[in-house]
Amino acid sequence: MTARRAGGQSTAELLVVLPVLMLLVFGIIQAGLMYQTRATLNHATMLAARAGALHNGDHGAMRNALARGLAPLFAHEASPAGYAEAVGDAMIDVNLPTITRIEVLNPTGAALADFGRNRLDGVNGRELPDDTLHYRSTAAGAQSQLSVQDANLLHVRVTYCMRLIVPLIDRMLPAALAAAPATTGAGMRNPFGIGAAPPPTAPCGTAPGRRVAVRSEAILRMQSPFFEANLNGGGSTPPDTETPPVPEEPGEPGGPGEPGGPGEPEQPGEPTC
Repeated sequence: MTARRAGGQSTAELLVVLPVLMLLVFGIIQAGLMYQTRATLNHATMLAARAGALHNGDHGAMRNALARGLAPLFAHEASPAGYAEAVGDAMIDVNLPTITRIEVLNPTGAALADFGRNRLDGVNGRELPDDTLHYRSTAAGAQSQLSVQDANLLHVRVTYCMRLIVPLIDRMLPAALAAAPATTGAGMRNPFGIGAAPPPTAPCGTAPGRRVAVRSEAILRMQSPFFEANLNGGGSTPPDTETPPVPEEPGEPGGPGEPGGPGEPEQPGEPTC
């Protein structure tokens, strides 16, 4: 075989293998980004559930906490100003219903019907009692089929539309998910919590750019009475869309003659500790 013929054969082999190799490399990069997003979303969802447990299931509080948990995905600078900018960018995504959806799976309206009482803060509506649970009956309610103790478990599901940025994969993955069965298994069969493409009414149906839905859930016990007004996201306080204040950098100890400095004499009559 001549050198020219051998060179031509190598070129042909490269043209066959190169597209497959590029897809493999791009797929690994996109899989890594999806794993990072899922891990970050898991933590952010726990923060959102904690905020809901502390604030009567308030969706505004949960969205604020979720945005702070998702801030690492938007961070570009390791500084207080960079953190504030990242939280502001995350808040934009969290407040768009086409990108982020927070669902309260528990408590339910049936649980409020079984165990609800008038709100103790004087506002119209009902709440789910969360006090003295150890001394309350563990009998299941007629409508919810849950005990009041189980009804006080806040179960939150967050669906976040992750933008696909890797070339080729950003077109292939949504098409593959759309062709997948409507139901998928959990665990290693669905490691990123994405499953099939969501229905048009769900996030990502009209979200800008090419995106896939990444989902996470968290369960915490309520630390405050759950308000019936917050069952469907109503009655929540407006989300805090302002950029959080930039934390001050720790300053150097004061010098002589400055407040707190070593050369400043104590004022007479001031208590010391």
